[in-house]
Amino acid sequence: MIRRSAIAALMAGAALIGPFALAQDAPPPQDTAAAQAAPPPPSPSPAPVEAQAIPTLDLFSSGRDTGLGADLWKGSSAALARGVIPTLADKPLSPAAVALARRVLATAATAPGDAGADTGLAAARARALLAMGDAADVGAILDRTPGIAGDAGLSQVAAEAALITDQPDKACQIGDQLTAGRDGLYWLRLRGYCQVRQGKGPQAQLTVSIAEQSGADADYTRLMGGLLDSHAGPGPASLSDGINYALSHQLMLDLKPALASAPLAIAEHVRAMGPSAPPPLAPGAAPVPPPPPPSEADVLAALRAAKSEGEFVAAARGQADAIASLVQAKGPLTAPVQIATAALAEGDVASAQAIRASLTPDAAAAAASKTDLAILDAALAIAADKPDPAVFDPLAAIGAADGADKARAQAAAAIYAAYAGAATPGARAALAGFDLGQGVGTGSLFLALDLAAQAPARGDVALLTLQLAEAGGAAGPAVADRVWLERVLLRAGLGVDARGFALEGLIALQTR
Repeated sequence: MIRRSAIAALMAGAALIGPFALAQDAPPPQDTAAAQAAPPPPSPSPAPVEAQAIPTLDLFSSGRDTGLGADLWKGSSAALARGVIPTLADKPLSPAAVALARRVLATAATAPGDAGADTGLAAARARALLAMGDAADVGAILDRTPGIAGDAGLSQVAAEAALITDQPDKACQIGDQLTAGRDGLYWLRLRGYCQVRQGKGPQAQLTVSIAEQSGADADYTRLMGGLLDSHAGPGPASLSDGINYALSHQLMLDLKPALASAPLAIAEHVRAMGPSAPPPLAPGAAPVPPPPPPSEADVLAALRAAKSEGEFVAAARGQADAIASLVQAKGPLTAPVQIATAALAEGDVASAQAIRASLTPDAAAAAASKTDLAILDAALAIAADKPDPAVFDPLAAIGAADGADKARAQAAAAIYAAYAGAATPGARAALAGFDLGQGVGTGSLFLALDLAAQAPARGDVALLTLQLAEAGGAAGPAVADRVWLERVLLRAGLGVDARGFALEGLIALQTR
C-alpha cells in the first residue's frame, strides 16, 4: 500500500511539472515535413517490476493502544505464549493478575515469534480476554480478525462478546456466517434465540427441542420457554453465559440475584448498567419511598462476606457509592481502616485519603491497631505512587518485635519495600531478618524472569508473571513470590502492574 501510494504520488507530480519542463527545454521549431519523415525515437524499455511478498497475517496486531506499545512481544517466545495464554481462561487469578492479563492480551502488537498466523492461539487470546471481563475489547479485536467464519472457536468468542455487550443481532449474524461446526450445542442454543428474535416461533421451538436432546442446560430451556410463551413463568435470571444473559435481559428479569455466579465479563457489564428503573406506578398507588441512606454496617457486611481477593474487590466496587456517601457525610466510622481499605480496592484513593486524614491520633488508636494503621499508610503511599522510605519504619519496628502481628508486619514491610525501593541501611538490615514464608516459584523460573527483564522481553516477563500468579489462584501470589514479581516488573518497565501487585498484597493483609 505504501509503495503504490508513493508511485501514484510521483506520477501525479510528474504530470504537474511535465508541461513546464517541456516548455523550458524544448528545441527550436523544425520543418513540419522533415519532422514527419524522421523515424520516431525508440521507446524506452519498461523498468522491471520488483516482486514483493505479501506480508504474513499477524493476528496479534488487532487490539488497542494499552500503553505497552506495538513492540510488547519483541524478543519474546512464541512457545511460552502457546503454553501460558490458553490456560488463562480456565484458572482463577487475583485482581492484580487479571489487570495485567487484560492489558497484555488487549494490546495491538506484533506477535511473538511465528505466532502471527496461529488461529488457535488467537482464539485462546480472545477467550482469555473475555474471561478477564473485557468483552468490549474482544469484540473490537475480532471485528478486525479475518477468518472468523471458518473457526468455530473464534466465532463463539465473538458471539459471546456481542451478546454480553447487548448486540444480539450481531451475535446472530456471526452464527449465520459460521461455516464450520454449526451443529454444536452452543450454536443450536444461539440459533433458537435468534429465531425467536426474528419472529420464527415454531422453528425456535424445534431448535430448542433438538438442543435439549444434545444436552442443553435447564436454565436455557426455561428461559426460552418464557420467551416463546408469555404465559409461562421463565423463573429467575441466569447469567451463566452470554445467551442466558441475553434471554434474561430480554425478559426484563432481575439480574442482581444471579451476579454472584456470573462470569466476570457479564458481572462487570451488569454492574455498569446501573440500577434498573422502577416499574411504573399503578393508577392511584402511593409513591414508593426512597431507600434509606447507606449504613456503615451494611457496607461492612457486604465486604466481610467476600471469601477471596477478587470477591472483596467486587464487593468494594458494589459498595462504591455507599462508601463515597459515608465519606461525604463526615460522620464517625466504627471501622475506618476497613472502609478506607475498601475504597482503595475499588480505586477511590481520594476517599481513602480523606478517611485517614480525619483520624486523630486518639481516634486512630481507638479504631484500629498500630499494624492496621501502618499497613494502611503503606497502601495509601503506593496507591498515590508517592512511596516514602519512612513509611517502612513502623512496619519494620512491629516486625522486629515478638508480637502477634509480627508475621503480618514483616510481610507488609517487604511488599512495600519491594515497590518503594526502601534501601536505607536500617531497612536492608531489617529485611534480611524477615521470614516471608515459602513461595511456589522455582529458582529456574525466577532466573528466566530476571533474564527476560534484562533482555528486555516484556511479553515474556508478563507471561511468566501470570504463570506464577496462576499458582496462587484468586488469592494472588505468596508474599515471597510477590516481592520478586514487583522487582522484576519494575525492571521490565511494567511499573503499573508492579504497583497493582504491591497494593493488592497490602490490602490482603488488612484485618476485615
